[in-house]
Amino acid sequence: MKDNNEIGYSKEEYYQISAKRGLPNRCPILGNCRRAFETKYEMDIGFSGSDMSFDNFLRSVGETRSPDAMIKSIEKISWFSNGAVTSIKNICPEIMLFEPKYLPHDFRQSAFGNASYYKDTRRLQIEPKHYRECAEFSEFSFHHKGHGKIRNTDASHIISQIPEKALEDYLEKNLDRLEPGLTFIERQKQIGKWKADIFASDSTGVDVLIELKSTVLNKVEADKLCGQASRYFHYIKSDARRLRVFIVIPRSDSGVIEILTHGMKSLIKNDEVSVFQFDYSLYAREFSFSKLNTPGT
Repeated sequence: MKDNNEIGYSKEEYYQISAKRGLPNRCPILGNCRRAFETKYEMDIGFSGSDMSFDNFLRSVGETRSPDAMIKSIEKISWFSNGAVTSIKNICPEIMLFEPKYLPHDFRQSAFGNASYYKDTRRLQIEPKHYRECAEFSEFSFHHKGHGKIRNTDASHIISQIPEKALEDYLEKNLDRLEPGLTFIERQKQIGKWKADIFASDSTGVDVLIELKSTVLNKVEADKLCGQASRYFHYIKSDARRLRVFIVIPRSDSGVIEILTHGMKSLIKNDEVSVFQFDYSLYAREFSFSKLNTPGT
């Protein structure tokens, strides 16, 4: 992070960040990213007060593709100016750095995402930004480079920054994505010493305890999860009740999966425990789930 908050990254600094991360100097999706074109549109047409449509603006700059054919915007651009302050949010840092004709008046050429200019004090407040921090690039990297390379492009925040509540909210309304026939009962259900994130019943009326993990597990955490599942069933047997446990985790590496499938092999085989991995698409804002099998099944 820069100490000076009145200017974003210079070209030299921008290229150094790219090199340090093993990335191309310039954003590889720039020419196909809708937010880049939306930045040009808002900084040119929006600030001028023109009523030109986005489609007509694209044609005016020689772009022949439909906006629907571009990589969708994830972070929405916004701006306002009230005479005392001009503020812009979520703009494309590449446009601000390499195409200064789109810079709003009084803003300095550099790479940034959010910025405000205070006219009474002539003060700029800027948040520097590199393209690797853009949600669109992270999404592109996640789907085109594979999970094993995500850390090299800082796209791991797609999974690591999903709040557990967001996953819980989604599943409350979409439990059939895990198994057809599931019926939601309540959230944060107390069962003995444990609290279920989601409590439901399956198509036969058997209670289902759903444990959610929204951050990627390491091997130690996976081992602890196996022990937690075993303790659940020790309690269930002492209470003479039947219960199924669903565990939902982010897509994980093979070492974590091996610990989970071996550590809970008999429980999974007997359909007492089901383990699901999830992916999340920033484009569609949708979760997808896949069920793990025990080795050899």
